[in-house]
Amino acid sequence: MKARTLPGSTVKLAAALLLGAVSLLLASCFYMPGVAGGKARAGLVLPKFIAADTTSLALIVGGPGMDPLFATYPVGTTSVTLSVPSGTARTFTLLANTPSVTLKGETTVDLQPGETKDIVLTPAADSSQIIVPDNATGRLVQVADLSGAGWTTSTPVTSPYDVDFDDQGRIYIASNSYSGPGIVRINDINDTSPFTLTGVTGTNIRSIAMDRTRGLLYYTDGFSLWRIQVTPTLGTQELVDLSSQSISVSTVKGIAVDSDGFVYIGSNPFLATEVLKINPNPAASPSVVASYSGALAFAYDVLVNGDFVYVSDPSMSAPKIVQLDKNLKFVNSFSGPVSDPFLGPERFVAVMNKRITVVDQPHDISSFALTTKARLVSFDMTGGLWSPYGSYGTGPGQFEFYNSFQY
Repeated sequence: MKARTLPGSTVKLAAALLLGAVSLLLASCFYMPGVAGGKARAGLVLPKFIAADTTSLALIVGGPGMDPLFATYPVGTTSVTLSVPSGTARTFTLLANTPSVTLKGETTVDLQPGETKDIVLTPAADSSQIIVPDNATGRLVQVADLSGAGWTTSTPVTSPYDVDFDDQGRIYIASNSYSGPGIVRINDINDTSPFTLTGVTGTNIRSIAMDRTRGLLYYTDGFSLWRIQVTPTLGTQELVDLSSQSISVSTVKGIAVDSDGFVYIGSNPFLATEVLKINPNPAASPSVVASYSGALAFAYDVLVNGDFVYVSDPSMSAPKIVQLDKNLKFVNSFSGPVSDPFLGPERFVAVMNKRITVVDQPHDISSFALTTKARLVSFDMTGGLWSPYGSYGTGPGQFEFYNSFQY
């Protein structure tokens, strides 16, 4: 790799790929012409699976008074040399791409003349492709955007029903099959060796939600709300005992977790649809800290995005998305543009740092017939970024999300 050279100013980056770990080391002198040099060393350890699944590595260095530097590394690169001037607020950003996610590690340091510093970069899942559980066809679908670019399918589990990512970018898939396996994990869309999460209670899993900050996976099996430790290693499972709050989760289709660890669920018992914000700690005696019913006929799924909570309501009479703040106060309701309204928004699909995307199909649980319409829609609450994609079927660009038995 060619280095961008400044007179007398170099940075050496060494990367070691050992047993699936990537270690990056920067060590050298930084100085501007006529100024004493400084030194910086930076280390990074990526999750083990990344070594085998990485498609590209890149380092970006920037800061005041310097032109940004950008270098890409072929997978397996062990060392490169870069030139970086000393100065304040030098930001080192390392990006590792897999077929499904981008992991990002970043830190900012001052590189003063004559000074030596150690830099630690800890990458975590930062952005992703769009991963869709196409339940009735038994496949996962991945696309880069709602033009359908990068259409890829995978069949790691029977009847995929919900999907989420952990902080390492691995994909967790809930199966609503009564024969199991419950929940499986794959490294990316191309992984053909799914790992079944041991210790998961029950089958026919309806919804999952990852607390990436704490490494906890929440899920409901139609009878209870559970959580299980999944990072840094698979660990203890706990029952979140909502019975102490007289909450029935047999009617919950969607759950979500915010950055503070609060859990949001849509509860749909007869004539009492509502969204609940729950403090799950302690799990033996959780507490409901807020609730909302308002303009909801049915709460199918719940999503936390930024400062807001979104609820999908696929009711036949008035399908819509309801936007709430994190205290579950009403903010907005959106039925789609007049010329192309929602058919029946249901599952928010797994995507990080991209526009909100939802499964949209007519929701008729009384007909006991397969729907003949299915699509994805990304949107904002004004309708200005409305983007529908897909049709009903089993081919590329087509979906059969749910039938009436699977709602």
